[in-house]
Amino acid sequence: MSVDFSKEGRIPEHLNQSVINMWTHIPIHPEQFYRTGFETIFFDTNRDLALSCVLSSVIPSEKEIVIAGTGDLSAVMEAASNLDVPHIIFNSPVEEFPLMETLISSQFNLSHIVLVMDSDNSDIDQYIRHLRPLLDMKKIELILYCTSSVEKIHDRTNGAVDYFVGGWDDLPDNSFVVARRNRLVQTEGNSRSSGFDLYASWQWRLKERGANILPMEM
Repeated sequence: MSVDFSKEGRIPEHLNQSVINMWTHIPIHPEQFYRTGFETIFFDTNRDLALSCVLSSVIPSEKEIVIAGTGDLSAVMEAASNLDVPHIIFNSPVEEFPLMETLISSQFNLSHIVLVMDSDNSDIDQYIRHLRPLLDMKKIELILYCTSSVEKIHDRTNGAVDYFVGGWDDLPDNSFVVARRNRLVQTEGNSRSSGFDLYASWQWRLKERGANILPMEM
């Protein structure tokens, strides 16, 4: 199954607002969210397929990823395997982060960490607080894959997340990706699969945006 990103139609405002609430405490009208430097891409599919779009499009062909977190890592492992994305598994609690630090420091071909979270608790904050210096030092991007709703993740992580994949428990056939725009624009033509093309999906969704584009001042 692949993503049909040609499906058009405006996203209900309450879903747009729900994503913003998961992202930040700052009150932002959905039509102005793009001014923060991030873009929201909605999918008429579940979280796993949104995740496949991200992995297919943002991981360079010659690079590998680390998959870690507090939730079930199997969905990310399966998606990475299906897309031939080389991956390393770190299936340990946050208390064992020094082991992860050693692992990451020893890898020279690592481009992204995929952090899996299955609940909105302090583990998210702890993981990313420990990860942030390594991400900055080694120029590694962070993909956050949440299998449950979270709140204010951008604020709590001090802007560390480059791609946030999420959805709603009561809407299992809908999902979204929040992506840093300056990363997103670099994915054009890079997807490993035409059916999981994050950039193309973003371009379809841009058709919903009006012609009066304001400066990125927020």
